Amino acid sequence: MYKTKLLLVSIIIFILLGCSEAENFSSIENKNNISQPSSKEDFESFPFYDIPAWRIDAAKYEGPYSESGEYYQKQNIFPPQAYRNTISIGKGDWLTAEIYTRTEDPILLDYLDVVSDPMDASNQVLKISTPDHTDGVVLRSKKSLPPKYRISLKIGFANYGNESKLNGYNDGTERAGPWRNLSSVGHNGFYWLAILDKPPKPHNNIWIHHHRKFVIDSWNRSGFNNTVNVIALDGKSDTHPAFGKSFISYINDNWKKIPDVPVGYYLPNEWYTVTFTRTALFYEFSIKGNFKNAGLRTFTDRIDIRKHCVFHYNQTPEELEPSCVDNRAQTFLGKDFVSWPKNSAYPEYFMLGEPHINYYEGSMLVDDITLEVL
Repeated sequence: MYKTKLLLVSIIIFILLGCSEAENFSSIENKNNISQPSSKEDFESFPFYDIPAWRIDAAKYEGPYSESGEYYQKQNIFPPQAYRNTISIGKGDWLTAEIYTRTEDPILLDYLDVVSDPMDASNQVLKISTPDHTDGVVLRSKKSLPPKYRISLKIGFANYGNESKLNGYNDGTERAGPWRNLSSVGHNGFYWLAILDKPPKPHNNIWIHHHRKFVIDSWNRSGFNNTVNVIALDGKSDTHPAFGKSFISYINDNWKKIPDVPVGYYLPNEWYTVTFTRTALFYEFSIKGNFKNAGLRTFTDRIDIRKHCVFHYNQTPEELEPSCVDNRAQTFLGKDFVSWPKNSAYPEYFMLGEPHINYYEGSMLVDDITLEVL
């Protein structure tokens, strides 16, 4: 049975590889974005409806850095046997969970579960888990986001890395393959909230790096444990094949073009409130809670998306500031992938959770996710 499934996956991947085409964003329009005035999920009612059967991962082509993309074709790297599921969360048809695993016969509750709030037993919250570093789970907006919106949520009780030698991993032998021939153990973490230019799904970490616009995350590594990082992506910077665009990091109440330096350090048994706002002019963030060394604190600021050319900020061609256009291209197998062409447009989706299918393992709690159309 296993060999039959594996053969089927290989055939599907072969067909997909043969049909791969360069990404073309010039005709993208937000005709199918979220339009209701507000949406909320508090997980007080059972949030999982019509749970589909797990499907074999067909390694759908989603650009050159996706699992079947040209970046990996060039290196003769091919996807392993894996499974995916897409699950509607709550009511209102606005929130979706995406799950990836290489585990045979996966069980939903190993990845998504509703549990009691550790600080209030009468309150129910969502637990997101990735038991293995090859698992990925994200919550995302089902449809693209409107031109102006505000997202808020509670997130906390994270267990994604620590100061031990294993850094939150099972046994220390975890590898980032086949996508990278490296150990995974030095890096652990999760996303508090991120804005992407394509529908977020668990992917190899390099794909994620190339589709981020704005990120609040934790990257736990040697010397930096339980970090909170806030970055916008610099659309005018060079595109690194593995890391994507360079960072505009928020640090010491300023935006600086430097690698991500933590704005603070979260405590593992606390709730934090995260808010993100997008208008025609800026992205604005707020993170409120009890931080190590800083105590009760709210980190908040906004960044001018046009002035700083935040990568792919424009949801329509008309929004694109001409000075942000970047016609430099990444070339793989004779195909050019232009960084940020004229007349291009990029929808926005929010994402939180753990999207990397070759790094990170642990768990976190989430509650009271709200999306408001402004």
